Amino acid sequence: MRNKDQTGFTLIEFALFLVIAGVVLGVAAAAWSVLVQGRQIRAARNMLDETNNCLMDYLILSKRLPTAQYFATSCSKADSWGKSLRFVSGAAGQGINCTAQTPGTLAVRVSSTDLRNNIAWILISAGPNRAFDYSQAGSSLDLSTGDDVYVFVSDLEIHQQACR
Repeated sequence: MRNKDQTGFTLIEFALFLVIAGVVLGVAAAAWSVLVQGRQIRAARNMLDETNNCLMDYLILSKRLPTAQYFATSCSKADSWGKSLRFVSGAAGQGINCTAQTPGTLAVRVSSTDLRNNIAWILISAGPNRAFDYSQAGSSLDLSTGDDVYVFVSDLEIHQQACR
């Protein structure tokens, strides 16, 4: 009990304040973490788009699919998590024939119900867990598990860009 002359907080009031402050700080920290991760994913997508544009420029100028060598020397960058982007193509270096369909040889599983065929190349970022989670068997890539961030280019996109 307090006397009229005493001021300040009781031990119970101070403990209650600490509990409430801890809950508020915990919620704020979780929200901040989600915000930072969202920014990193957006930055990775932007990096993938920039790199893809670099590869598209090569495609348009040379009328050939970019090679891993070209990617490594001219377009390769690190993602938001410090990992180098990966470039996968089954038809790297192949010339573009605008009168026929360019054979993109990759099949990419994006989800359990979404399989994309005739993919010319794919760029992959490691994602928030900083590990590449995709699996590759021959010309098939499975991106349906893990948190990799990616962009791919199909035959249709190649013909729209290179054969205008």
